[in-house]
Formats: sequence, structure tokens, C-alpha cells
Amino acid sequence: MRLMRNLSLLVLTVLALAGCAAQYPMFTEVYRKNAGEQDIRSLVLHVSSTLEFRSLRELDPIVENTPFKKSGHRFLQIDGTTPGRILAQRDGWLSVDFGQGIALTFTRRDSDGVYATAGWGTITIGGERYDIMAGIMSGKDVELRFGR
Repeated sequence: MRLMRNLSLLVLTVLALAGCAAQYPMFTEVYRKNAGEQDIRSLVLHVSSTLEFRSLRELDPIVENTPFKKSGHRFLQIDGTTPGRILAQRDGWLSVDFGQGIALTFTRRDSDGVYATAGWGTITIGGERYDIMAGIMSGKDVELRFGR
């Protein structure tokens, strides 16, 4: 009985933590101006949706026991739980490091003051070019969120 109760508590804790990423507030210009420099530097930042990066360089073909050959590309990914830290900031933009060599620049949207980046495009990670695959079809921005 005790094992079941502990297991139930563990499951509820995991579910609560998984839902936290979606609960992070948006990082806005109003928050940035009201928070001190020390508070901004101590923030853990997150993206509002998953970003997948696909290398433009094709790796050696993947050999399988099928008549078809698949080409290989290196993929990197960050999501709403990946922590980021501010690298640099100026009026209207900031650069955030998410590890794995991934540093993204977020700019302030004039309409609502939220800091966002395009969910598509090409960036350089560790000297290699990558396509950002998240928002190609939707055309939506990826917004910056914050936590502690």
C-alpha cells in the first residue's frame, strides 16, 4: 500500500513538473525594465515551443538492411524545459545561450513587447550551418519565457 502511495506521489510530481514549462511567463519589455540587471542575469530562460535544428551538411548515408538508402543529417533540439542564460543584451534585443553551442537572438516585438525569434531560418552552431525546422509551416515566432 505504501509503495502505491509513493508511486502515485512520484507520478503526480513528474506531471506537475512537466506542466511547468508551459506555465513560465512571457519575457516582455515591461518585465525587463522593472527587473534589475542582477535579476535579469539570474533568470533561467526557456523557449515557448520545441526548436529542431537540422544540419545542412549531409553525413554519410545510413546503411540498413533494406533496398532503400537514407541520407543522414545531424539534428539538435531544444524545448520548453531546456534552460538558457543571457549572453548579451542591448535595447530591443538579447542573445540567449541554450547549451550545445546554440545561441539565439530574441528581439522585442513592437505589438506586445514580448521577446521572440523566428521559428525558421538558418543559423551557425559550432561552425556548422543548421536550418531551424520548428516554424517553417506555421510561420509563428518562438517566444522567450522566464523562470528562476
